[in-house]
Amino acid sequence: MSKISDALTVAREERLKSLPPVDREPGDGSSDVLQRPVVPTDVDRFGGLEPNAQLPGKVALSHKKIRNYLMLALFAAGLVLLGTNHAFHLHGSAFANSQSVYGVAFEGTVRPASEIRITAESTGTVSNISVKVGDRVQKDQQLLRMDDRDAQLAVKQASVELQAAREKLDKFRMQLADADARVAISQRQEQLVPSRQWRDSPERAAAAYDIASLNYSRANKLFEAGLISQQELDARATELRMARDDLENAKQLAAVSTKLAHDQVEQANLQAKVTREELQEQLRQAEVNYERAKLQADRTVVRATTAGVIAEIPVRLGDRVPGGAVLARLAKLDHMIAEVPVAAQMISELSVSQSAQVGLSSFPPRKVEGRIRTIDPLPSQNMTHIVEVEFDNPSLLLVSGQPAEVRFMKP
Repeated sequence: MSKISDALTVAREERLKSLPPVDREPGDGSSDVLQRPVVPTDVDRFGGLEPNAQLPGKVALSHKKIRNYLMLALFAAGLVLLGTNHAFHLHGSAFANSQSVYGVAFEGTVRPASEIRITAESTGTVSNISVKVGDRVQKDQQLLRMDDRDAQLAVKQASVELQAAREKLDKFRMQLADADARVAISQRQEQLVPSRQWRDSPERAAAAYDIASLNYSRANKLFEAGLISQQELDARATELRMARDDLENAKQLAAVSTKLAHDQVEQANLQAKVTREELQEQLRQAEVNYERAKLQADRTVVRATTAGVIAEIPVRLGDRVPGGAVLARLAKLDHMIAEVPVAAQMISELSVSQSAQVGLSSFPPRKVEGRIRTIDPLPSQNMTHIVEVEFDNPSLLLVSGQPAEVRFMKP
């Protein structure tokens, strides 16, 4: 358009120069040549030239051609505006309230539905890596190993302490059984050993008392018959009193001895019980320490917690990793997620568990059925919500991060 305007201006100037000069009064001080005024017939209302006007450089433009150029420029501008308006309606505008989410393809990326991070139980050095990224592993399969020298040393020490505690408890049990046997033998021997009459058993003291009582009865009858003297009768009475005292003392001694023996046995049992419990507690503590050391040694071998595919191993041989550091990422590829951004004005038409069609860029391309798993309630900075569509992947061939197209189905 600017070139056409410049051409018209140049043509007009050339036309004015070609007009004949007009006579002037001499001595009026004006210029020697005056141009004739341009009449409306020289140029039409569209700014064009007369039919015979010529542009510089031997370019001739007629009124019809100029009009055609102008109409063509206006038509091109209209097409541009129409295409822009169509593009806004196709891809969604923040001010379009009549947009529909159905029929629109949303582009996103594919990732596994679940990923498991396997971390280090404690600080250690990576000494062996048994798998690589992309390997399929089974549950409890070894993935890598940490340096276990300290753990193995702790296991040996705990094993020695456990064996010592067991031997100590077994030795105590043998000593306790031997002591019980000796006590039983001593008690039996004590019953068989005779003792003096005044310190005899209650049974023997009772027999002596019966004899003394019988002798006193006989002496009393003889005294009444006048056959013995009063002194003889008094002697028999004294023997009877002594036998009675011996019987009472024997009974008391037997009771005290029995109680003392019972107390001694009870005291020995209590001491044995305390000692046995202490030894048993030492044994239990040694067993706990041994199990803890074994568990610590087992943790140096990092195993898969479930079946899946190795997605990442962020460590290398010789790395010193702290406790809690990620050693491997395990992905389960039987279920996949396609994440797509959806405009805020469209999100109200979607709901969880709604059907969707996922187009995968495989060879050949294929489509699978899925369902909406989650809808992010908070929009991102560009006013879109992340929608997760879950679908089955029985082939286990999809790679995380590949593109996908999602079309939502009407419920």
